[in-house]
Amino acid sequence: MMTMEINTAREQQLFNGRNFHVFIYNKTESVSGLHQHDYYEFTLVLTGRYYQEINGKRVLLERGDFVFIPLGSHHQSFYEFGATRILNVGISKEFFATHYQPLMPYCLVASQVYSVKNTFLNYIESVIASLNFRETEFDEFIEVVSFYIINRLRHYREDQSQDVIPQWLKTTVEAMHDKMKFGEGALENMVALSGKTQEYLTRATQRYYSKTPMQIINDIRINFAMKQLEITNYTVTDIAYESGYSSPSLFIKTFKKLTSFTPSNYRKRLTVIK
Repeated sequence: MMTMEINTAREQQLFNGRNFHVFIYNKTESVSGLHQHDYYEFTLVLTGRYYQEINGKRVLLERGDFVFIPLGSHHQSFYEFGATRILNVGISKEFFATHYQPLMPYCLVASQVYSVKNTFLNYIESVIASLNFRETEFDEFIEVVSFYIINRLRHYREDQSQDVIPQWLKTTVEAMHDKMKFGEGALENMVALSGKTQEYLTRATQRYYSKTPMQIINDIRINFAMKQLEITNYTVTDIAYESGYSSPSLFIKTFKKLTSFTPSNYRKRLTVIK
């Protein structure tokens, strides 16, 4: 039986003696293919969505989701939904052993998807977008983020996954990512797709996602708008209508509520880290 060769990314070649190896970028395709590391790594989605295949299991990651990849886990990415903005952090073995190893849970599944809280995600984005940090401050910031990520691993409860999202609801939310669905009449579209009453759908989304159907729609719309601001030169007004909003002012208000930025500020600050 032939075994597939798996490339290994090595700390010695990438870290230059530093504790962290950090990338923040828009990705549309995987350049590394199937690979593993001799260091620790986590990947957090800032905007967009993509698949990771980890140790043979394919998982979907969306805004605010992350996976933690320990040494030797082989994985690759699939960008089937277009550009995805990612914070990717490698942690050196020595630094990890000293600062984070004692915090690790007893049992860890590499292909488990975790998520950060919205408030922390907003903090991450505001720091990344800031013009004002020096390099040493950025290192401190990455230490803080890494500490938070490890704590999310430690406090994750298996019983969260026992309340499994019904397939009809998963399918409905997945279908709502289609621009034809999250545009005009989005709520009616979502109800029709679900095949349930609006009241039943609302109870289900609140139980499994802790959100109303309209909050889910706004998340999808704003995630789409963020990608448009990142990869196009369309005006804010054009993006407002493209994202399904009936007026630019409502779009700007919703965008700021969910991201802490106005659309214009978000686009301006992106240039800092390109």
